[in-house]
Amino acid sequence: MKKMTAGMAAVILLAGCGTGQETSETATADTGNAEQQQADTANGNGNATEGELAADSAETAMQDEGAPSAANGEIREFDLELEFTDGREWDFDYDRNKALIERDSGDRLSGQDAQDEFGRLFQSVQFSTSSPLEDIKREVLEAVNAEQPDVRDFELDVKFDSGEEMEIDHDVRNGVNSGEVGEFSLELQFTDGGEASYEFESDGREAEIERRDGSEIEGANAMKEMEQLIGQVTITMGRSIDDMKTEVLQALSIDAAEVRDLELEIDYRGGEEIKFSHDAE
Repeated sequence: MKKMTAGMAAVILLAGCGTGQETSETATADTGNAEQQQADTANGNGNATEGELAADSAETAMQDEGAPSAANGEIREFDLELEFTDGREWDFDYDRNKALIERDSGDRLSGQDAQDEFGRLFQSVQFSTSSPLEDIKREVLEAVNAEQPDVRDFELDVKFDSGEEMEIDHDVRNGVNSGEVGEFSLELQFTDGGEASYEFESDGREAEIERRDGSEIEGANAMKEMEQLIGQVTITMGRSIDDMKTEVLQALSIDAAEVRDLELEIDYRGGEEIKFSHDAE
């Protein structure tokens, strides 16, 4: 009787151990499945196939990229022309309907490839009238992988959706900067439709002023007034359009709020030419 009881107890004990092991393995498997499901959910995988995941990833990338835009506002049109000291020329042309990049090396981009490069360019440069001209130039050249010492002429024209337009043209012949003013040209367009212009040329001792009211002045009087104006303003690449525009209009006693478009060009005897314009629309 005692032997029989002991044997039955052993069978019960073994059955109990087996049940406990199976329960433990089942629980472990369920926990692993639950953790995998949580990981899949967190990663957005679920039960998707690799092909479906790749398609979703590509679609997300396209949505994130979107249309090229600047860090400080939507760009409607963009034009950049570079002339190098060795004669090479690069052109960058963008609007909402087309994008084209041409380099002398034979590198030509269009379509989505050009759109992508413009997108990176617009995001890396602060196209602002409050930024020094030399900073904008440096950032643009870095973005297009051009060495600044190799660039002789830099021409940039940017138009924003707001209607605002800014233009910068910097030409350094033979690497020489600044010097005495050789030529000075200023053109103003006012919000009421009026215009004014101020012209100066040192070599021929010539000057001409056309005022907003339609009156004109030439000769010695114009030369004296222009020399006074040039002596009151500082036009350099180290200053912003906003600063130089404010200084010029203050020297002429003109209210900035009445000026819609300002275009200024100055040629120095040393060979440097600086031109900038701002159309506030």
